[in-house]
Amino acid sequence: MYVPGFGEASPEAKAAKNLHDFFNYVAVRIVSSQLEDYNKEAYEELMDFLSKNSLNDGDKFCADLMRESPRHKGLALRILEVRSAYCKNDFEWDNMKRLALKMVDDSNTRLMRDYVLETSHESE
Repeated sequence: MYVPGFGEASPEAKAAKNLHDFFNYVAVRIVSSQLEDYNKEAYEELMDFLSKNSLNDGDKFCADLMRESPRHKGLALRILEVRSAYCKNDFEWDNMKRLALKMVDDSNTRLMRDYVLETSHESE
């Protein structure tokens, strides 16, 4: 199905970019949780960096983290490793598709039902 208004990127490419950034967010959460348990100093450094830098663009976040200091470079490399492993091995792709389809169906049904209920009372 042709979808106008997406420029050179398809809706799927835009969704993939959002997932890519989400995988970075997940990796940062995993790494920070690990660090909190075994390396408080690195945990504090990552939390400080997080407080000053947005996770909205995962690649920019990691690039900036790498350039902050040699210790931060190690954190960035760990985040890259975790996001790749999570994407390849742990993310449940089939479950995501099932959930997305269910959300759309449930939302469409709810919106149509609410509209019918709302408009049927207006005509009485």
